[in-house]
Amino acid sequence: MRRALAILSSLLLILSVPACDGKENPVLPSKAEDARSEDQEDNSREQTETTMTIRITAGGKTFTADIEDNQTGKAFIAKLPLTLEMSELNGNEKYCYGVELPRADQYYDTIAAGDLMLYSGNRIVLFYGSAGGYSYTRIGKLSSTDGLSSALGSSKVTVLFEKQQ
Repeated sequence: MRRALAILSSLLLILSVPACDGKENPVLPSKAEDARSEDQEDNSREQTETTMTIRITAGGKTFTADIEDNQTGKAFIAKLPLTLEMSELNGNEKYCYGVELPRADQYYDTIAAGDLMLYSGNRIVLFYGSAGGYSYTRIGKLSSTDGLSSALGSSKVTVLFEKQQ
């Protein structure tokens, strides 16, 4: 009888232990991972909900740009108006150091004229020609690039970024 109880107890113990198939047990996400996931969903919704439009003036010509509705775009808008002395680089872009913004860099194979970007978290870059192969955070994009190249010229240029009235 004792032997039968021992065997029955052993059998119940074996059956109560979960089976192992050689795979790792699934891990439930922690509360921090759940929060990060919700933040990422909020950020992706935030980036697509609305756009903010600004005015850019250079070389006597005015352009409009749609600014990304994300952390970088909102931080940029909060700094406006900005008057920047922008330097020439590579015959396709104007840049200015010293404007600190939150960054979320992405690698871009192709960058087009009219792209307004952030490089390394502290350099505003306005492209008037195409480029590629670099990591940037997108700030926004000009609605039209007609006359942009001539307005920016081939050397330093003063560029005014301001909220649309």
